[in-house]
Amino acid sequence: VIVLQDLIDTVRPGQEVDLTGIYTNNYEASLNVRQGFPVFSTVIEANHIELCERGPSLSVVSEDLAFFQQLSASPHLLKILTNSVAPSIHGHDFIKTGILLSLFGGQAKNVGGKHRLRGDINVLLLGDPGTAKSQFLSYLSQTAPRAVFTTGQGASAVGLTASVHKDAVTREWTLEGGALVLSDGGMCLIDEFDKMNDTDRTSIHEAMEQQSISVSKAGIVTSLQARCSVIAAANPIKGRYDPTLTFNHNTELTEPILSRFDLLCVVRDIVNPVVDANLASFVVGSHRTSLHSADVSSSGATSGDSYTYPTSLTPTTRISQELLRKYIYHARSSCSPKLSHISTERISSVYAQLRRESTRVDGIP
Repeated sequence: VIVLQDLIDTVRPGQEVDLTGIYTNNYEASLNVRQGFPVFSTVIEANHIELCERGPSLSVVSEDLAFFQQLSASPHLLKILTNSVAPSIHGHDFIKTGILLSLFGGQAKNVGGKHRLRGDINVLLLGDPGTAKSQFLSYLSQTAPRAVFTTGQGASAVGLTASVHKDAVTREWTLEGGALVLSDGGMCLIDEFDKMNDTDRTSIHEAMEQQSISVSKAGIVTSLQARCSVIAAANPIKGRYDPTLTFNHNTELTEPILSRFDLLCVVRDIVNPVVDANLASFVVGSHRTSLHSADVSSSGATSGDSYTYPTSLTPTTRISQELLRKYIYHARSSCSPKLSHISTERISSVYAQLRRESTRVDGIP
C-alpha cells in the first residue's frame, strides 16, 4: 500500500491521477447499528499512482499563439492589458497594474536545489468602503487559472492552512488542506482581511513567505506546499483612510504581516465633481451595454463565440476575459524571463533611496 502522504508535494487539487489498486471493503459495526442493515465502507488499496497532468490547462490554438506574438510586440501592451482587467470597474489603473503583476507572477529561484525563493507577488488592497475592492477579488476568482476565494470572518487558522481530524469510517487521523493549500499554483483571495483574528492571521506568515505549511498534529508531521499569490482586501481602522496619518496608523495589521505583501495599494474615495460625473456616466453606460447584450443573446442573434481578436492594437484596445486567461496561462507556462544587461548600481541606489525615504516619512522599511 502506497502512503498518499508522500505525494502531497507533487499532486495539486483538481489534478488528474491514474490510480491502480485493489477495491475492497471494511465491515463497520457502528454503521450497521446506525443504519439497521449491513453497511460496508469501501476503500482502495493503492499500489501504483501516476500523474496525468500538471495543473490546470487551457486549449491554446495556433490562432491564439499568432495573436499573442502580435500582442507582445505591441508598444501599448501594458495599457491594453490594464484596460482588459475588470473592465466593469472605472479607473483604479494602479490597482489593475498590480493585479496584472500578480496574475503573471515573478520568476521563482531555486538556489542549488535547496533554497527556494518565491516568485509569486502578494498584494494588499487597503482603502475606503465602496471602492470596488471586493469586486476586484470577485473578478480574479473568475480569471485566474486557479483561485480560492474566502473572507476574513469566515476563515480560521485551520481553514486557511490545514486541519487534522479523525475519519468517521476508518477511525484514522486524516489531513485536509485549507484555502492556501488548495490554491497551490494559483491565487488565494482573502476579503475582509482586517476582520480576521490575530491568531488566525499569524498562521499564514509561513505560507506567505516560505510558501509552505508545516503540520505537526496527531502524529502527522509533514510540510504542505502553498505556492500561491495572496490578494487581500482590508478596510482602515476608522472605516475611511486618513491621509494625515501614516500607513501604519491607518491599519491594525502588524509589521510582520505587512512585510509579506510586495504591493500595498491605498484606495481613497475622494469627492470630485468631474470624476464623479465620469463615474456615473460609465456605470450607466455599462448597464445599458449589459442589457443590450442580454437582449441580443436572448433573441438568438449571437453565434455563441466566446471571444474575437481585435483588429488593431491601440491604447484603448481591450481583449476579452477568456483571451486574457489564455494569455496569462501561456505566459506562465512557456516564459521564464531572466535578468540581463541590468545596471547593478542603479538598482542599489534606488533600494537605498527607498530605505532612506521610509525612515523620513515614518513608513515601513
